[in-house]
Amino acid sequence: MSEAQLITALPTPFTADERLDTDGLIAVATRICDSGVDGVFAAGTTGEFTALDDDERLTVLRVALEVFGPDRTYAHVGAAAPRQAERLARAAVGAGARKVAAITPFYLPAPEDALLRYFERVVAAADGAQVFAYLFQARSTTPAAPPVLRRLADVGVSGVKISGESDESVAAFLAEAPAGFAFFSGNDVSYAELVRSGGTGVVSGVSSVFPEPFIALRDALRTGDAAAAAAAQPLVERAVAAVKAGNIAHLKAGLEVRGLPAGPPRVSCASVSAADLAELRATAAAVA
Repeated sequence: MSEAQLITALPTPFTADERLDTDGLIAVATRICDSGVDGVFAAGTTGEFTALDDDERLTVLRVALEVFGPDRTYAHVGAAAPRQAERLARAAVGAGARKVAAITPFYLPAPEDALLRYFERVVAAADGAQVFAYLFQARSTTPAAPPVLRRLADVGVSGVKISGESDESVAAFLAEAPAGFAFFSGNDVSYAELVRSGGTGVVSGVSSVFPEPFIALRDALRTGDAAAAAAAQPLVERAVAAVKAGNIAHLKAGLEVRGLPAGPPRVSCASVSAADLAELRATAAAVA
């Protein structure tokens, strides 16, 4: 796996009456793929997975696999209960997935031993596909301390995505990552800092709308061009601010500003004001 990986979290478009917009999904996924990112994280938080039924989630995963191919698709199958995650993992692998991601059990906080049993079951269901743990305590309520990464590796997990943590907390997790363990952060703004510290890369929802500054930053990190990285960073920060750090409604409004279908969110979230929309348009012009 090359350094400074830029994986884009895929939004899920809906029609005006909140049905899954499969044609729109293909258009969004294709545009993201054509932008030059390294891969896609499908049916995750940015994709409103908690508002999708299992058949819809599998449709999203199949589209991602068709557009990006199995080596560039992280198929998110996480669920509140291991039984559902197992079922989704088997179906995703049956559809061709080779990389499966799973958020920890959520809503009820799982103790560490239960967390490990959950991932043991997902690894078994994945039947040889790589499994990546998705740690997001702020949303899932399930706690995880940095040493858990070694226990996850022991049960066959190949890597981790960490969201909702401070840079200091992410650094503590990174220090515990075993050799060869892929390490992704969901913090778009700290992409460069993570890579310079030895992380694998970022899983970025914001790059679904504004890929340009992230691609410029990735390329600068890979070539060691400090000046180009410094020039890209403010545009990354502007893009993150414009979509309110990944608010679903703002991401979808940003997609529409850029000529892509998005539709309304299914999840309940903050609305987009006229001023927010103007900033999305100005940011699109600034990064183009």
